Amino acid sequence: MSSQLDQVTAHLEQAVLEGRYAPGKRLPSERMLSESLGVSRATVREAVGSLVSRGWLARRQGDGTYVVEQSDRRMAEIWLDMAQRHPMLQGDLVEFRAMLESRAAELAALRHDAADRVRLEAALVDVDKAYAGSERREQIRSDVAFHRAIADATHNPVFSYLIASLLALLHDHVQLSLAGLEPQSRTAQQLRVQHRALLDAILARDAERARRAASGHIDFVAVRLNALAREA
Repeated sequence: MSSQLDQVTAHLEQAVLEGRYAPGKRLPSERMLSESLGVSRATVREAVGSLVSRGWLARRQGDGTYVVEQSDRRMAEIWLDMAQRHPMLQGDLVEFRAMLESRAAELAALRHDAADRVRLEAALVDVDKAYAGSERREQIRSDVAFHRAIADATHNPVFSYLIASLLALLHDHVQLSLAGLEPQSRTAQQLRVQHRALLDAILARDAERARRAASGHIDFVAVRLNALAREA
């Protein structure tokens, strides 16, 4: 089974490298891949999961699996390699995220335009709805999209690039996530309030308040993650 899995994984990886599955395009379904490769759907699912964990593919809830852009793949592999070399990296990553997102919130408050405003409002609606439910994948997807929208509103692509890849690592590789919270839990409700406060500050163009809101939000996440780790 392991050799068959390795073969399927290598086949998919080669297909991506050769452009048969182009960046930004959707991968064939598990059923189609299973039939074309002559293996079980479970083997295909595991092979795809391996490439997702390495940042080559990305799952979109309800919309299939897509090939990640080459530049994003390289960054994902850098983060993953770092996490594997430093098993206690989680705290350092959260600390770095706090610095990065605090500054991103400041710049977004100062630089966002009308188009950013529309995207930010839509992202907040999505993440608020997700945390009003308990679907883990949707919470992760919308949370990443919300913070990515803030990074995009800085109009500095480095922020967008770093924040997107860092969040992917935290959620997918290190498995450092508050996702899966029950909607009526105190933590889920506090997260919703924090997201709203952060966006309000950005849209009000209050850079200092936005910085404090972002910093407080990440500090809260770090504290809750530590609490969850102790409870586990």
